[in-house]
Amino acid sequence: MEDNLSINEKDLIEAEINYKGSKIIAYKLKGTSILVCPICKLSYFYSEADLFNHLIAHAKGFIEKRRGTPSKIYRKKEE
Repeated sequence: MEDNLSINEKDLIEAEINYKGSKIIAYKLKGTSILVCPICKLSYFYSEADLFNHLIAHAKGFIEKRRGTPSKIYRKKEE
């Protein structure tokens, strides 16, 4: 069964993005101007600046190291 949240590869179009002198190859959703992260393909962006900030977070490892929200069980043990 296919996950409804995942993108079909056929729906992506490669696009060269230029932002403040930096060029990258990213993806756009077919028929829209929505940008898709070329690394994780899970994040959507409406502006080039937001995409670049997301890519910087990938490069610095912030996304991989981020901590999830504590569960109720964890909060009760902490008290």
